[in-house]
Amino acid sequence: MMNDAVNTRNPRQIWHTYSRLVGKNPRSKDPLFRSSLYFRIIRAFQASKTQDSAKWARKVYEDMREYHKPRIMTLNTLLDILIRHEDTQWAIDYFKHEAAHFDMHPNTRSYNIMIRGLASSGQHEAAKKIYCDMRMGILDRPDVTTYSTLMGHYTREDMHDEADKILDEMFRDGVKPNMWIFNSVVKRFVDKKDFAGARKVMTLMKESNFKPDVVTYSTLIDGYSREGNEAAISHIQSEMALNEVYPNEKTITSTINVFARADLEGDIDSRLEAVLKSLPEGEMNDTTFGVLMNVYGKRKDLDAAMGIYRHIVSKGRSVNDHVINSLLDGYIRAGQIPTANKIFHDHFTVHGNRPTDSKTYSIMITGCCKQGNLIDALHYFREMARFNIEPDAVIYSRLIQLYLQHHQLDNAQQMLRRMRDAKMAVSVQTFTMLMGYLSDTKDFRGALRYYQQMLDAGVQPDCHCYTVLINTQIRAKNFAGCERAYETMIKAGVKPTLQTYTSMIHVHSLQGNIDKVKEQWVAMTDAGLFPDIKSFTLLMRTYSQQSNVEMVEFIFKEVARKDIQIDTVTLTSLMGAYADLPHLNVGRIEEISGMLYDLELEPTPEYFQLLLDMYGRHRMPDRVIRTWRELQGLDKPLNWIPSTNNMLHLIEACRERGYIDTLHSVWRVATQGPRQKQRDDHSNNSTPDVSSSSSGPRPILRTNPEVFTAYLNALLTHNRFTDIEQLLKVECQTMRITPRTEDFELLFTGLAQYGFLKKELQSAHKVVTEMWPAVQPLVDAIIANTRKI
Repeated sequence: MMNDAVNTRNPRQIWHTYSRLVGKNPRSKDPLFRSSLYFRIIRAFQASKTQDSAKWARKVYEDMREYHKPRIMTLNTLLDILIRHEDTQWAIDYFKHEAAHFDMHPNTRSYNIMIRGLASSGQHEAAKKIYCDMRMGILDRPDVTTYSTLMGHYTREDMHDEADKILDEMFRDGVKPNMWIFNSVVKRFVDKKDFAGARKVMTLMKESNFKPDVVTYSTLIDGYSREGNEAAISHIQSEMALNEVYPNEKTITSTINVFARADLEGDIDSRLEAVLKSLPEGEMNDTTFGVLMNVYGKRKDLDAAMGIYRHIVSKGRSVNDHVINSLLDGYIRAGQIPTANKIFHDHFTVHGNRPTDSKTYSIMITGCCKQGNLIDALHYFREMARFNIEPDAVIYSRLIQLYLQHHQLDNAQQMLRRMRDAKMAVSVQTFTMLMGYLSDTKDFRGALRYYQQMLDAGVQPDCHCYTVLINTQIRAKNFAGCERAYETMIKAGVKPTLQTYTSMIHVHSLQGNIDKVKEQWVAMTDAGLFPDIKSFTLLMRTYSQQSNVEMVEFIFKEVARKDIQIDTVTLTSLMGAYADLPHLNVGRIEEISGMLYDLELEPTPEYFQLLLDMYGRHRMPDRVIRTWRELQGLDKPLNWIPSTNNMLHLIEACRERGYIDTLHSVWRVATQGPRQKQRDDHSNNSTPDVSSSSSGPRPILRTNPEVFTAYLNALLTHNRFTDIEQLLKVECQTMRITPRTEDFELLFTGLAQYGFLKKELQSAHKVVTEMWPAVQPLVDAIIANTRKI
């Protein structure tokens, strides 16, 4: 169990598991874990780098040292954790004490960690002393990490002379620098505009059998760009080609970023040309600016893109559609839709410009889709009509998507008709959107009708379309149709995706066909697809239907081992594997519930429904009540009414334990639905919504007859005669129901058998006969028969 927790790499889950296991064996004479497992736990806490993890790591270490002698590697890891989160000197003293206690000597890594910690906390002299002692041989000899640690710190603190001195000492000590050090030194010289010094470092780099890499050349290009040295940049690009160092995105565009963000009053055209040798030759024209804009837009480097746009405007040049479209597209891709709208307004509306084709409007309507903003999308669509710009298929498809998002199916279908009237080809994606919407609204025939229209139009379904078709048949419980759709897809040569395989696993899982599930699983993995959490959850449910708890647990451990993020549905499925067992494993159920809260997952109605049914079937009234109170205490109330079985279990638990207040709360939910939690803080002086207030009236729901009988029985058991009268006189009338014969038998048999309840019997008799005169003979007979007995 501990190994599985460590494999999750989740510090909270690791600590939860560890503390639970230790809590079960608080005074064990034998170690709970091997030394290597203790070390892995501490390493896991080191990786999280949080204050809580530091506290947990120290506790685990102190537990470990009672049973095992730690290695220097463990002490180094603990030192690294403590230095990050505790007082540096205290952490070092603690480390030294532990090392002496276990007769161990600090090694080079120990001192490197100390140097880093002392330097970061401002104790430069103390860090320097350790470094000097290492160089003098008093301590272990320094390695390249020692020098790079100090150099990095001095560079960040702008102590460049000290950094240079460390570099000189490293060379004198015969320690070979690494690429990070070489590139850091190159950057140092470039920042000082000492390009000759940077070149000397590159020569030294080559003499040390290191080749300048793309970082080295990018640093030089950045420096020369700021100087506007076109010849030098051209020389560097040639040198990169000669040395087979291929430019990356940063190399090509880093200096353009500098220029585009610079003072736009300066003449930067020639310098931009020098940097853009990799682009088509020629003077800086609209096409070149368009290419730049497109690159920046796709990379979401919006400051640079806007800089180029403003530069073009400042030069009095006209901005063509390609440039403005690339700029707008960049903001749309980055999700900054309001800014894109403003740019559109400023460029077109304010200056009296207008787009020349539908591309610009297509970009803006795509942005509206991302926001779900139908109003603005229709504004752009009408503006196109005003300027006599014909919409393209993309625009129609986006509008259909928006109409469906707003549940305006008629308008979406009208857009589809307009596409057909314009003789436009309707894409498979558009048909699939309509199919998916109708499937979600349970109009299965409508979804299949669009699928047939697509085939009639000669449009070949793609994998997503087939998957939507399969899911539609699943919802319609047409499992044979699912098989036919899948077979058609395979025959058409369309390769299934992970979602397709998952849907087919779902089909066979619903039918309890374990062999078919295995077959699809093997096909999925053979196709090189990595199962996601939904696939694993469906597999767990399949084995759960077979009551194969061991296999369900094995699959769950596999999910944890593969470090797949677990969700509430997965944990609910794991819990469900235990639901039908003769003896409920309460300990395991609580462990699973603990995981849900440790992982900070949101509980779902299915989660609570399963718990209530499990505890109710196994006659655990206290746990039923506890689950209900947990549900009622959620910060985000669930808009959910428990099932009839849930209600029966809850009412029976309240009857057994006499929790009348809880009984009433259950009945309120059964007859009025879930109540939204009210805010305690009214400091904003806003007027509360009376309709949602806890004291406000809400419509009464007609409850299940079995639930009514159970509630009546609970009230009768605890002599709640006033509540019974309220139930019969008011609530039955509001719900427009008449109690069943068994309800009257329950009530009057209970009252008539005790002479001291004569007054209550008469009162109930009066209420019932007034409310339902036709049942008086039945009631009188029940009372008479009970008295005879």
